[in-house]
Amino acid sequence: MMKYSETELTETTKIIAYIRSLQRYAVAISIVGVAYLVFRLYATSEIIEISLLCLFAAVMVFGSLSFIIRPNHNTSIIYGFSCIVSALMFLFSLYFYRNTTTASLTTVGIIIAILVIRQGVMLLFGKQSQYIFSRKIQQRISFVKNIIKSLKKSDPNDANVVHSTYTNDGKTRNMKIQFLEDNACFILNGHTLPMFFDHSNISIFELQDNGDSLHVSVSADNHDWLEADLKPDDFKKYEVWKDNIKK
Repeated sequence: MMKYSETELTETTKIIAYIRSLQRYAVAISIVGVAYLVFRLYATSEIIEISLLCLFAAVMVFGSLSFIIRPNHNTSIIYGFSCIVSALMFLFSLYFYRNTTTASLTTVGIIIAILVIRQGVMLLFGKQSQYIFSRKIQQRISFVKNIIKSLKKSDPNDANVVHSTYTNDGKTRNMKIQFLEDNACFILNGHTLPMFFDHSNISIFELQDNGDSLHVSVSADNHDWLEADLKPDDFKKYEVWKDNIKK
């Protein structure tokens, strides 16, 4: 298993969240593009315009779907090109058939097209895009995603995994913890991304022994973070993890 620091893993979760926002954007502009195509099909009988808009929608949807299904360096390039090409085709259509649409619709269309072109340029040439789709970052993303998958399918009897509950706003929620080589990974119910803490920044203290379970306090970065209920055997997993790191 590869070894990453808390800072690297935390940055990776933010990158995953950012990529997901790009995917949502791709879904949104595809829906808008197809909706505009359908609208023009009912509003015009110009064969050339309809053909151009069909091609525009096809290019946009193809590029978006490739990125939505598998976001990586290659699909980000395809998606970036599709944004620029389809938006230019859309602008071409708006300009040559401006007399068949209202001024307000044309203005809104131009603004949307410019935003889509900007998105394409950012994906193709932006430093941030080049960084997040670099091989090094993609390896980290795969590492984090594999941890998420393994935790979702994890066995409570696994020596490095803890299944527990915690209280938030008066409600009891599930929580899973995986002890890695130097970090602890927490996935809280309702959160789609994990939180990582270096072994030196996370502590679990027993507050009360309830027999079948232990009520504990979880401290992160020297601050009380949350209170949880762990089985005694799961608390021992934490203690063994801490002891192994000290060695």
